[in-house]
Amino acid sequence: MNRILKPISNLNLNQLSLLAFAVILSLSLYLSWANPISRSIRKGERINALLIGTDIVDYARHSDTLIFASYDPVRRFLDIISIPRDTRFSPKGYNFKKINEVYAYHYRTKQNDAFAAIEVCKAVEELFQNRLEIPYYVTINYSSFKKFIDLIGGIKVDIEEPMNYDDQAGNLHIHFNAGVNHLDGAKALEYVRFRGKAGDLGRIFRQQLFVKSFLLRWKNPYFIFNLPKIAKLLMTEIFTNINTWDAFSGIIEVKDINMKNIRFSQLPGQPNKKGYWEYDTDNLNGLLNKILPNRDLNPSKSPNIRVEIWNATGTGKMAEQVTWILRKSGFDVIDWGNFTTRQKKTLIKDLTGDLRGAQRISEILNCGEVITRYDEKRLIDISVILGEDCKINTK
Repeated sequence: MNRILKPISNLNLNQLSLLAFAVILSLSLYLSWANPISRSIRKGERINALLIGTDIVDYARHSDTLIFASYDPVRRFLDIISIPRDTRFSPKGYNFKKINEVYAYHYRTKQNDAFAAIEVCKAVEELFQNRLEIPYYVTINYSSFKKFIDLIGGIKVDIEEPMNYDDQAGNLHIHFNAGVNHLDGAKALEYVRFRGKAGDLGRIFRQQLFVKSFLLRWKNPYFIFNLPKIAKLLMTEIFTNINTWDAFSGIIEVKDINMKNIRFSQLPGQPNKKGYWEYDTDNLNGLLNKILPNRDLNPSKSPNIRVEIWNATGTGKMAEQVTWILRKSGFDVIDWGNFTTRQKKTLIKDLTGDLRGAQRISEILNCGEVITRYDEKRLIDISVILGEDCKINTK
């Protein structure tokens, strides 16, 4: 034993540092080779996962939030598709009417989070017509969500209008003033749960804004300092089949991702008379075509990008003025007018899956939140709803 220890004790500080570096490097290389997500990142293979947010209602668990994420390491491009919890889903062999019943049923049957999460992944694969596999899941409940947000120092969000909701029976009370709010875990949970007049679609939009703010928060050193505590939370309170090394590899990979390389979408469709979200198979296939392997961000098929502009600013002639500006920039504005209601923020909807045109309009106007709402059945490529943050001079 002494003959082994003596040579090491004779090493100087530089030699010890070099030895430690070699050991860490060897371990990192091994873990990168042995762990599936790290290996996929290294080989440039697409990674699909499902985020499942669960609630507890009447002593049962439901998938209150479903978000599909697909990452392309080659282009460093992240797709996020929100799936409305009321999406109509009636597979053979089950009495389901909507997709959020899948988790509740399987958890009630097995009392096992992993089993229920895997079944939800299978359900979303079927919803996506089995065109892709979803091997990974992350299940987070209300309690672990609040703890996680507190660990990263909270999230800053810009709330467009006051949010007020009181449910005495459910002991849920949500009250936010308009403006920039720094949300701790408890307040962040209230924000992402709020439905409001726009129902689940409005909630999905807010959740996507929250995800964007969350990804920006990763760049803060506060997040790095709390990695050990976050690792403990991942291992003890967040149910996932992603191991700790792979989780950190994924975090490091997307930590500095360009926000222009994130496409926020939702499952194409519309509500039916019974209140379920009836997904559109054709538009879903079109959206999936944009994110499957070996697909690129193709430009619009038409020679000019077709745009519609709606004025929700309360200022007269705003739509006409923006029409003139965009036409000078090469866009084909084919319709414009006044929106039904006023809104504070400009919304730029990409309807083709090609973000670049919508992002260019946002740069020209110096405002606007860019989202994808894929709809190949319309004769429009981009829909612009001008909000009060659009400061174009109409005089």
